[in-house]
Amino acid sequence: MLLIAGVDSGTNFALSLINLEGELIYLNSGKNLEKKVLEICLKNGKVIAVATDKKESKKARKIAASLSAELILPKRDLPKYKKIRLIEDFFKEKKLLAIKKLNSHEKSSLAAALFAYKTYKQKLKKFEDEIGIAPLYLKEKFILSKRRVSCFK
Repeated sequence: MLLIAGVDSGTNFALSLINLEGELIYLNSGKNLEKKVLEICLKNGKVIAVATDKKESKKARKIAASLSAELILPKRDLPKYKKIRLIEDFFKEKKLLAIKKLNSHEKSSLAAALFAYKTYKQKLKKFEDEIGIAPLYLKEKFILSKRRVSCFK
């Protein structure tokens, strides 16, 4: 399963994993989580992108390099209102209730993953507009191949 990781580094590290269907696969935070991030990512699938809510992050860059994943950074730090909007829209679209109250680190990591997911969502929409509704494995094959949609017709 291909995944997009959102990270929030600091004293309290947070990690979110979203698949290409926009489903939340993993979300957690903690002081020792940073040491387990690679293991968690590899256990859940193949991370194709690592994102953060900051315009620059050495830790996110290092994690992306370790996972051979694309690094997705916003042009400017994501403002709080944009993070809240991304998260609220996500929960509304998925018809989810927040099972537990998210802390600020979890919110930042989830917002970062959702920000990056929007990039892939646009690519996948174009893909499906041209070939029709596609199963997840075909979407993943398309993303990994980095080829044009016409190669899949």
